[in-house]
Amino acid sequence: MIFAVLQQIVAVFAWIGIALCTLLFTLLMAFYYPLALLIDRDRKGLHRLASFWGRCLISLAPGCRVQVIGAENLPKNKPVIFACNHQSYVDIPTLFFLPGQFKWMADAGLFHIPVFGQALSMAGYIPVKRGDPKAGVAAMAHAKQVLSRGISIFIFPEGTRSTTGVLGRFQSGGFRVALASQTPVVPVLLIGTRQLLPRNSWYFRWGIRLQVRILPPMQPPADAHGMRLFIHAVRTKMRAEYQRSLKQYR
Repeated sequence: MIFAVLQQIVAVFAWIGIALCTLLFTLLMAFYYPLALLIDRDRKGLHRLASFWGRCLISLAPGCRVQVIGAENLPKNKPVIFACNHQSYVDIPTLFFLPGQFKWMADAGLFHIPVFGQALSMAGYIPVKRGDPKAGVAAMAHAKQVLSRGISIFIFPEGTRSTTGVLGRFQSGGFRVALASQTPVVPVLLIGTRQLLPRNSWYFRWGIRLQVRILPPMQPPADAHGMRLFIHAVRTKMRAEYQRSLKQYR
């Protein structure tokens, strides 16, 4: 009982720290943004700031540590489309431990969150409005433009956080971008974020070990006829590796 109360007290201070870090991060981005428009078209400096923000947030979780496994699977000097499982609110800060530049394809609703949404826009991340075909076409065009400049794209193909930890059904949007641009898809697995901050919970577990597992790239099919099989193959690979990794994690 005492430990549970202590966890909640620490969680309150952690969330205050998260709010302050996010506010400071957004202010730093706002100061840098005019300069980025002149000398940093791809807003790489803004992504570095975002990475610093993500790492700061993870440091606020008591005893938390992050391990990146499989960095050797990343192609050299070539953009990819990262496809990752979605477990928790802490997924995004954890994924900022990945090396290199990338842009998120994120739900358009996130861009309307005060302060945080403005930071997403300034960093050049890509809003995706569900159920709007016209907006979907625009998002795909934006993503292809980013890839053409040598910058990777990051997607959560499930579209939302899992309630059980099991991989949900994959949406096809990001995979259509991979097909149209013939960009390899690199599956990424997060292990431990659900344990750190489960869905429908607000306080952090202590001493959680987070893993970011990068799997070998998978080449999309040459035409749309193989798209369904390709999505199935990516999901099957991720599910099998997740189950295996979770057993080792425990």
